[in-house]
Amino acid sequence: MISFQWTQYPDMADPKLVRTQVFHQEQGFSLEGEFDETDKTAHHIVACEDGAPVGTGRLFSEDGLVWHIGRVAVLPQCRGQHLGARMMTEMEQKARELGGSSVELSAQVQARGFYATLGYAPRGEEYLDEHCPHIDMIKTL
Repeated sequence: MISFQWTQYPDMADPKLVRTQVFHQEQGFSLEGEFDETDKTAHHIVACEDGAPVGTGRLFSEDGLVWHIGRVAVLPQCRGQHLGARMMTEMEQKARELGGSSVELSAQVQARGFYATLGYAPRGEEYLDEHCPHIDMIKTL
C-alpha cells in the first residue's frame, strides 16, 4: 500500500534517499548540485510503501501563483505503477490549495511524454542540465 506524506526542511532524510539513488547513482548527476537552497523552502512529497520511501518530488513558489515542481523521482522497483502520476496529482492539488494558478517544471526530455499525458505543454527550446537534455513545461491549474 502506497501512502503520501509531506515534509519540509530540515526533515530531508527520505527525499534525500530517493533522490540520491535515482539522480546520482542511477542517472549520474552530481551530488553537489542535487541539494540546494530551494530545498529549504520547498514542500517535499514522499511516497512510502510499507513505511519505506520509494518516491519523492518538491513543490515551491516565488510568488504564490506560479508553483514549480521538481526533483520528481521514483525508485526503479516501483516504476510502472503510476506512482509518478499520483505524486504529480498530489503536488498539483497542494499548489491549488496554496493559491496556485499554474505549475511549471523542467522535464528531462526522456520524460516529456509522461508529463504531456498529465496535461503539461512544452515551452521554449531544449537545453542541457549537466549532461541531460531538458525542456520547460507548464500546466494551468
